[in-house]
Amino acid sequence: MMDLEQLEVLETKISQAVQVIEQLKLKNKQLTEEVEELKNEAESRESLVQQLMEENRRFAQEQEQASFGKEKEERIRSKVEEMLAKLDELEETA
Repeated sequence: MMDLEQLEVLETKISQAVQVIEQLKLKNKQLTEEVEELKNEAESRESLVQQLMEENRRFAQEQEQASFGKEKEERIRSKVEEMLAKLDELEETA
């Protein structure tokens, strides 16, 4: 049989174990909350990355269209200059 001293030692060990379990539960709760916050932050960043990628794609398209527009404008300008030169030639010969 156990004597009183052994029961007290057992009670102390059980109390310590309960305290450790409570601390571990608290730490687990804190870590779970931190994980949730980090997940939310990661989702927000992923959303931002998607927005920036879409913006970048639109910007590239606009830049391409602007470049195409400049080329077209240059061809039109060249044609107009050619026509004006022909008109000048006609005026000189008339």
